Amino acid sequence: MSRFCTILRGRATAQTRGATLALSALLTSTLLLALAAGPVQAQTFTFTAVLTSGQEPPPNTNTSKAFGVTFVTFNKDSGELCFSISYDEFTLTSAETVAHFHAPAPPGVNAAVIIPLPPGSPKNGCVTPELTEDLKRELFRGLWYVNIHTEKNMGGEIRGQLLPQMASVFR
Repeated sequence: MSRFCTILRGRATAQTRGATLALSALLTSTLLLALAAGPVQAQTFTFTAVLTSGQEPPPNTNTSKAFGVTFVTFNKDSGELCFSISYDEFTLTSAETVAHFHAPAPPGVNAAVIIPLPPGSPKNGCVTPELTEDLKRELFRGLWYVNIHTEKNMGGEIRGQLLPQMASVFR
């Protein structure tokens, strides 16, 4: 132990120079291993939407008092899209029939279904859909929306446009 302390104080003698080189090599390799084993930052982006009946375009207009929120993360590297969607089921005008992500469309315009969602609230999950590069770009341009359809409002009762947030999510 005294040789180790002597090496650390910078007073290595000719007898301990080999130990100094070995210690340096060990520290260097440990540092390189630690850097190589560190987590890789995925490019994950966040999107949000507020779901209301006022966002339903004609002829789907209704007077529902239902309100909901959507949080979405999209991992650009893996293509995984995770969502958390919630709303008060008791304020819908009737029972939910289906729910989807739709795209591409600006607010007030209808678009095709791209990802079906599970029934009920909350809706939480992750999917890795086959998305074209165009659909990925449309997500970042705010041209995706969430729509909750009900028995009384088959075209959609509440809808919310997914809007990209300014900062990426760091885990």
